[in-house]
Parts: sequence; C-alpha cells; structure tokens
Amino acid sequence: MNIKISHLALAGLALLTSACSDWLDLRPEGEIILDEYWQTEMDATQVLAACYKGMCDNGYMERIFVWGECRSDNVTEGSSVGNELKKVLNQEIEPNNGMTTWNNFYTVINYCNTFLKYAPDAQEADNNFTEDNLHAMEAEAVAIRALTYFYLVRTFGDVPWITTPSIDDEQNYLVPKTDQQLILDSLVIDLENARRFARTRHKNNEYTKGRFTKAGINALLADIELWRGNYAGCIDACDRVISDSYYELVLPEQVLTRVFYTGNSTESIFELQFDDIKQFNNMTANFFGNRSNPSGRINYPANLVITQYSPFNYAVGGGYIESKEDYRFKDFIVNNTGVSTYKVFKYAGMSRKEDASGSSSTYDYRSNTSNWIVYRLSDVLLMKAEAVTQLYAEAGIQEALNLVNQTYLRSNPDADSLKSEYYNGIDDIESLVLRERQRELMFEGKRYFDLLRLARRKGNTSDVTSFVSRTSTSTELYGNMSTIDALYWPINEEELIDNPLLEQNPFYENTYPSASK
Repeated sequence: MNIKISHLALAGLALLTSACSDWLDLRPEGEIILDEYWQTEMDATQVLAACYKGMCDNGYMERIFVWGECRSDNVTEGSSVGNELKKVLNQEIEPNNGMTTWNNFYTVINYCNTFLKYAPDAQEADNNFTEDNLHAMEAEAVAIRALTYFYLVRTFGDVPWITTPSIDDEQNYLVPKTDQQLILDSLVIDLENARRFARTRHKNNEYTKGRFTKAGINALLADIELWRGNYAGCIDACDRVISDSYYELVLPEQVLTRVFYTGNSTESIFELQFDDIKQFNNMTANFFGNRSNPSGRINYPANLVITQYSPFNYAVGGGYIESKEDYRFKDFIVNNTGVSTYKVFKYAGMSRKEDASGSSSTYDYRSNTSNWIVYRLSDVLLMKAEAVTQLYAEAGIQEALNLVNQTYLRSNPDADSLKSEYYNGIDDIESLVLRERQRELMFEGKRYFDLLRLARRKGNTSDVTSFVSRTSTSTELYGNMSTIDALYWPINEEELIDNPLLEQNPFYENTYPSASK
C-alpha cells in the first residue's frame, strides 16, 4: 500500500463553523511538509481541518453507511440501485466490488499521521501556539484516526496498521495486515491518552458537535470496548458521557426535526457537518432521498412492518405489545404506495404533521443537505445496556431495563415502562436491547455492526442469518454468511495487486481464488 497525501485541503479561519464546508485552496504535499509551512498554529489548524473534511468526502460517507447497514435486515433495494450496491444487498460481495475499496479511509489516516508528526514543529515555531492547544488538537487527530481504523477493523477484520505519514515517493508503505485485536488494543491506549487532553467544549455548539470532545472520545471508546468484549471498560466510558448534563434526550415530537433535520441537537455527541454550498451530503440525499427525489436507493423491508418479525408492535410476555404507538415508526419510515416496502424518512424528512385523529400524516421532505450523526446520547445509553447484560447477566436485568426505558419511553410516551415480568430472563433482555437499538438507530450505519458483534460474541452466524433471511431474497445468503470470516468484507483485488504483502480474507480466498493473487 503506497498511500500519500496527493492534495491536502486547507481550512479558513472559521474552522468547522460548518465542519466540512469552509475549505479554501488545495496545496501540494511538498509544500505541506516543508519547514516553512509548519510555522504557525493556523498551519496546524488547516491540516486538522483536512482530517475532518476527508471524512465528509462522498467515498468515505458512502462506505460508513454501506458497511454499517446494507448487509443487515434493515434495508432492501430502493430506486436507482447500481449493480455494486445491488450485489451488497444480495450478499454477493466480490473482491472487484467498488464498495470494498478503502483508499478514502487511508487518506484520512494519512492526514492524521501527518498532523501528529508535524504539528509539534508549528508549536515550537509559534510563540502563541500553546502546548495545551497543541495537545487538544492532537487529541482530535488521534480520535479521527481511531474512528477511521475502527470502521476498517469492523468491516475487514485485520488491516494494515500505519501510524507514520506517507509524504514522498521515496517511502515504501507496502505493509501486511495487522491482527485486529492488536489494532483495537492500540486504539484504546491512544484514546485513553487523548481523553486527558481533549476539550470538554469548543467555542460554540457547532464546533462542540462537529469536532471531537471528551464526550466524543468516550463514546468511541465505549463502542470499541463493547466490540472487543471489555464490558466494564464500555460501562465506564458510557458513564462519563451520561454524567455530562450538557447532553440530554430531545422530546419525542422533536426528534425528527431537531436531531435529524436541523442537527447539532442536545443529544448529539459528534456529527459531521455539511452545508448546501461547499460540502453537500450526497450520501443521505442519494440513499434516503429529499424533496426533489423522495425515492432513495434503499428502502425499509415490509416484513419488518407487517409481520411478527417487526420490531414495532412486538408482542412480549403478559400480553404487552412493545412500540404500539412508537414515534419512530411514524417518523423514520413512510409507506411506499404501490410497493411492498417503506421509504426512509429519517434524514430525508423535514417534518411530519399528523391529522387530528392521529390516523394519517403528511410528510414534508427536506430540500437542503443533512449533517451525519456518528454518536448521540441514545446510542451510548443502549451501548451501556448491552454491556450491562453481558457483564452482570441476570443481576443486571433491572439496570438494563432502566437504560432501555430512557429511549423507549421517549418514543412511546403514553406506554408503560418495560418491566422484567414481560421477559423470560437474560436472553430476552439481550434481545430487547438489540431490538431497541434497531428501532432507535435504524439507518444510522449501526445495524450490521450490531449483528456482527452478536455473531462474534456467540461464535457463529446463526442469529445473523436468521435476521437477514427475514427480509432478504438472496439465494446466496446462507452460503455467503456461513462463517464469521464470511461476515467480514473481502480485500479489494486492486489492493492485492498494488500491495503483494496483503493476503485476501480467508472466506474470499477460497471463494474467489482468481481474485486473491
């Protein structure tokens, strides 16, 4: 792999007023690393801005959604679906599929590595650039790099681990894959150190939501610790977020508008910022739709609305029905008239107006672009609930229910609290947490990773194939999701050609041997 900074975007003074939008010129890499460049705090600030901007690029954005959602039971084919996405939805992923490319992610990693290497030079040269400011900015770069690696590890398993910048043609960055557990261990160490120096708040709400803070780092740490099975560590990181009164859940009738339309709400912890002029969020417009084209590339399967598999109107013990009048059912999806699917309204919508009887709604679509939420408070609450069930088992049932009830009752304000007598022990509580995450976080790039985490914990794919088979028409599903290795994605064949030290992921080495050499 020979990834170097070909062009590094520079930011203006108003860094991240719209976090990925206020970009000025492109500067050749040779100018970036010369001693005369790294002279001021602004030089460092501009390169840090490029790290954020790289995440907002369409190639990065498309993949964090496709990798995190499109192999799950949550989505089915919508309109204008290209062949590559169609194959992903059908669990027919080959090494030549463009969705397996990772160059956008290693570009962001390289931006971060460049900042971390050279920003101290700027601090030494600029008397006004304090060590505190340097360390706070370094914490952001470490967090961006860690989040980017975490996406790669969850998608591909073992990947190349690179922490030094590729800055010229003389360097050789053809490196083999590193064991994912070693990468995750390193990410945790990096983030725990970064947490000490990260800012609690930035200068205004948009900066605080659009840049990494202590809360954002803790949310990422919780996610990584949950993935690697350190449930005590996950709970600790979650508690650090939950105890911060700056973050609070939005009222149920305001979730669609405040959280997903306006953005930067009280429950948002870290979200990528977009605007309508310089950085339009093409991913949400294309995949979910908007006013000019309300039919996106993905839909919600009817099987999750009208059958016993639906997470809404879900019958549990004692005759109780979960989510009978759930705001999320009304706000996040809308009936696709004449088609046996539902359109996605989360992110695509501006508002929903219910008639006096409550029996029908009018859906108003957005005409502008949307931010993209990476972490919000409800996600953290439910991560903690999952960790509690795994760490404490039966002894943690009531605590897990208390956590789930915070998001559940927010969206079901007229419902009773979920009670332990509705469920038959810890297995049912685990299923409840997974179901509540599906209801709360649908279409946010979380569901497939939730299912893969479940498979890793249980050591088999039976639950994953059970979920996905309910909504998929793929004839290849069981074969192509037969082992844990099959749940990861293949290394793109071009990467294997460019870097002979890479080896194809095991399942695809056997399935597509001609593309693995």
